[in-house]
Amino acid sequence: MGSSTRTSRLPALGLALVVALLAAVPVALAAEGEGEEVDRTDYVKRLEPICAANSKSNSKILKGVKRQVQKGKLVPAGKRFVRASSLFGRSVGQMEKVPQPSADEAKLTTWFGYLKGQQRFLLLVGKALKSGDKVQAQRYAVKLNKENKKAKNTVISFGFKECRIDSSRYI
Repeated sequence: MGSSTRTSRLPALGLALVVALLAAVPVALAAEGEGEEVDRTDYVKRLEPICAANSKSNSKILKGVKRQVQKGKLVPAGKRFVRASSLFGRSVGQMEKVPQPSADEAKLTTWFGYLKGQQRFLLLVGKALKSGDKVQAQRYAVKLNKENKKAKNTVISFGFKECRIDSSRYI
């Protein structure tokens, strides 16, 4: 009776081992892709197209918004800033998914924090304009410009061409 119980467990044990191995293969392959070291040059090359697409789209959205604000058309200008903020946030999300050089992890974490701050201030500028508060919008615009400068200074050594925002063109 003891030997027949042992032999009936062997197929179940074998099946469990096969299932465990099959489950481990995708996990191992995913970890292998994540562990792939990226150098700074490759990282910049991967981010530049995302930044270029965002810059192009936001330039279209924000073109002429400065004139709108000067003419007192605050609500339509505000809506455009809100749209730009949303688009910028999606781009930052895409950028965060790109594998980073491990040596630059701390610097890039700081940079992404500033980018998220810029998104937040774009949104706040838009909301202030939509509510008709031009003075508050200008205060947020000053903060946006400060976040922009901090972001630029954080990654200046990367040599980005497209991953820079010149917010003074719009505010």
